[in-house]
Amino acid sequence: MKHEERVLACLYAIAGDGFSETLVSGIPGMAGESLYPVRYNGIVAIAGIVGRERLRLDKSAALAYGEILDTLSENFTVLPCRFGTLLKDDDAITEVLQERCAFYERKLVELKDKKEFGLTILPEKKGAATCNVRNDRKAGDGKEYLMLKYQQFKAEHELKENTRSAIDVIRLELQEISSECEGNSSANGQIPFSGSFLVEKKNMDFFCSKVKIFQRRYPELKFLLTGPWPPFSFVS
Repeated sequence: MKHEERVLACLYAIAGDGFSETLVSGIPGMAGESLYPVRYNGIVAIAGIVGRERLRLDKSAALAYGEILDTLSENFTVLPCRFGTLLKDDDAITEVLQERCAFYERKLVELKDKKEFGLTILPEKKGAATCNVRNDRKAGDGKEYLMLKYQQFKAEHELKENTRSAIDVIRLELQEISSECEGNSSANGQIPFSGSFLVEKKNMDFFCSKVKIFQRRYPELKFLLTGPWPPFSFVS
């Protein structure tokens, strides 16, 4: 299919088994265009033809993009493409499918019937020991000042160590429920943990209930759980 100048193919996702052309054709794209499949060796690219002047890659487009992928992923396994992926035409899409065919086939198997959850863990408040040190009376001399500073340092160090130990427990137990985890702890302690978990659909409720248990177990920590999402973090 050849397209006029300034008209591009917007790539939304890659799909495989279970793909429904009827469903896709009824979903409007970010610019209101009809979505359609480009096929290669059992792999399907879901795309839409848009005029460059009609497509604004802004917040509203990003929200529409997310809704499209949510709808697709509820019905079959999809590999989300990067937001705003524009290619010259269907031939260019086919070239991408040819070049990455083995990768897409492997990922479609790995991510079948799985969703992504994002989890950020923050300190809810300072520990009681730290607060007591900081609210203590003013030091009367240099020696007393240094002692108070040492007590403050010790309390903050213990708080960080306790937080680190809690994060290790949380991460280990959530990894047992999930298929894969992408995340790390922050060196400065401002964000003790931020990461993504790949969870099978059948385990999603259990995963969420486990996070609620951790919230009650560690009241000094604040848990920000998002999802379920299409597996954005596990495609590359």
